[in-house]
Parts: sequence; structure tokens; C-alpha cells
Amino acid sequence: MPEDEVETKLALYGRHASPFVRRVAVTLRLYGIDYDHVPLMPFGPDKAELAAFNPIARVPALRLADGEMLVDSAVILDHLDQVAGARSLTPAKGAARRRVLTLVAIALGANEKLVAGLYERHFRPREAWHRPWLDACDKQVRDGFGWLDRQFVGPWFTGAEMTQADITVAVFWLFGRGKRPTFFGGLGCSRLQALAEKLQDTPAFQATLPEKETLASELG
Repeated sequence: MPEDEVETKLALYGRHASPFVRRVAVTLRLYGIDYDHVPLMPFGPDKAELAAFNPIARVPALRLADGEMLVDSAVILDHLDQVAGARSLTPAKGAARRRVLTLVAIALGANEKLVAGLYERHFRPREAWHRPWLDACDKQVRDGFGWLDRQFVGPWFTGAEMTQADITVAVFWLFGRGKRPTFFGGLGCSRLQALAEKLQDTPAFQATLPEKETLASELG
């Protein structure tokens, strides 16, 4: 390497309090990829810095070693899977790949409705809450996680090997339990709870425990 050329590590932007950031951070650690963590928030003074490389100022974002910026957790994970090659947590093709992507898609949909409900409750005064919208969001959260719980075959979602479905569902479940413990405690998803507890004790999850931040920082 030339003397004037400095090798740059990857950099992950966003706080672990965001479940979208955390699932990327966990995956980076499981792949053994070294990176810097830049805990920017998508609200407040950090917003302008994020907007410089993501026009909608959302997290996560990943800066590659050559300076290229990737945005959105799905895009980032797709890149990381390619880097991981045979070790990828998402199968490369066929029915196994479709199965993992379907499980992740349902988890993403349920989590997005959870976030939508949190926004409604956090940013609107109680008297302005639109109860039919909140009820519809809660139903999709309940139906999504309930379906995922029934799909779990053990010891992992698709059998003997851990996949991105396990990582994403566990991260989203832990986020939901933290934000709405009574609601999530009443869902009866004992398999998801056991999965989340098992993964929460692993080094990759322990190293990415959410910071205690405002709701706005968590929803990025």
C-alpha cells in the first residue's frame, strides 16, 4: 500500500437502539467484519450529517472501505452476504433462500407496523390518536409475530442452521418487548421469546445492546 494511502475500515452509522441498525451490527460481528460504529441519530443535530449521504436521513448506513455509502438494512445485508460467501446467513438460491427471505419479510412488515404505532403514540397528543389506525397496526403486529412463532421449527427457524431469519426476528422481538412489554407479553409467542433469550446471551448480541435513547433515535 502506498505511504499516502490509508486503509479505511467500514463504518456503521446509527444507534443500536434502532432494530434496523442492530440487525446489521449483529451480522457484521457474526461475519467477523471489523467496523467503526458512528452512533448518529436521524433526528436533531445529526440529521444534516446523515442527509449528506442519505436524502431521507435514515439509519442504518454503511460506509465501505472505498468510501461508497450503502443505505437501508436490506441493501447492507445483501452486500454483507456477498462478502461472507459460503458463510452467508441467507442461502444463496432456491427454496431455502425464498424461505428465509419470506420469514424476514414478515418480520420487517410486523416491525414496521409496530414502529408506525409508536410514532402515533409518541408524536401525537393522546386526544388526537386515531384509534382505528392503532388497532389495525396492532393487529398486523400480532398476526405477524404470531405467524412467525408458529413457523419456528427449532433449534432455528429453518432447522439445524441459524439464518438471517433468526437474527432479524430476535432483534425485532427484543425491540418490541422493550417498547411495549405488556402487549408483547400477551402475544403468547413462547418460541420467539426463547429464541430471543438464547441469542441475547451471545457475544454478538451483547456487544450491540441498545443505548438508552429517546424514541426518535430508536425509530430511525
